[in-house]
Amino acid sequence: MTDDAKLNTLVKKELGNHGYVVNIDARREGEYLVGKVHVTNAETDETVAKVVGVGNPEGMRLAFGIDAEGTLRDVVFRALTTWQNMQTLMPTFVVKPAGKP
Repeated sequence: MTDDAKLNTLVKKELGNHGYVVNIDARREGEYLVGKVHVTNAETDETVAKVVGVGNPEGMRLAFGIDAEGTLRDVVFRALTTWQNMQTLMPTFVVKPAGKP
């Protein structure tokens, strides 16, 4: 078992397999520093979100990328389907211009 797996197991145990496990990793890649935040569901180990930042440590300029999966995707999907269901409940009105007598 790797150190990462041991750490994750301890965190999950402390959380009672509920909530989210957040892993933070940083490494050097040439002249850049790469930082990564990886969030997983403690119960299912499903990836919930990833945040990656890359920057030059001297100038402290950073560029971030976010890949949100799972929970965020479900929230957006539920919002869209709720809106579509509400549209079917709304009455339809058709406005026609008045004709010339």
